Amino acid sequence: MSTLMHSRLHDTLRPRGRRRGSATVEVMFVLPILIIVTLAIVQFSNTLLVEQAVTHAATVGAREAGKGADADELACVIDAALAPHGIRIGDCASVILEDPAATNPVEIRGTFPCEPCASPALGSNEIRVTVCVDMGKKPFLNSLRYVGICFSGKCMRASSVVKREFSGDPPSTLRPGCSCQ
Repeated sequence: MSTLMHSRLHDTLRPRGRRRGSATVEVMFVLPILIIVTLAIVQFSNTLLVEQAVTHAATVGAREAGKGADADELACVIDAALAPHGIRIGDCASVILEDPAATNPVEIRGTFPCEPCASPALGSNEIRVTVCVDMGKKPFLNSLRYVGICFSGKCMRASSVVKREFSGDPPSTLRPGCSCQ
């Protein structure tokens, strides 16, 4: 009787012995997919955080431009807003100040190529600030370029329009709430 139990026990264990390597094969197929999904989550989460910061920088910049800040002051304000993400106005980011009532209606700071928005058309008492950031450089991760998701050559752009709170050119007008000219 003991040999019969031993035989049945041996038969129940045999199928498991044949499947010993299947778990390794399953992990080999699933693990790369899990890694790619994890990298995608991290990459797109980072992109959304930076997009929010760029939008915030354009809004803060437009608010300051509406008070009379010139393009250089605007670049400092936007640099401060983007600093936590390691982005600076220069070769990887640009700011465009559009003020139809100013002597120079379009001023650009930064060398990253960026076109100002074509619409909506600005009224004579409106100012638009556009912030452009190169998505191929820091802080954007480009870890998924090997699977076809690549940010190189892409531009993130945000614009904000405000009403002008002053008259004349900004350098000659006292800015409201500020002791500077």
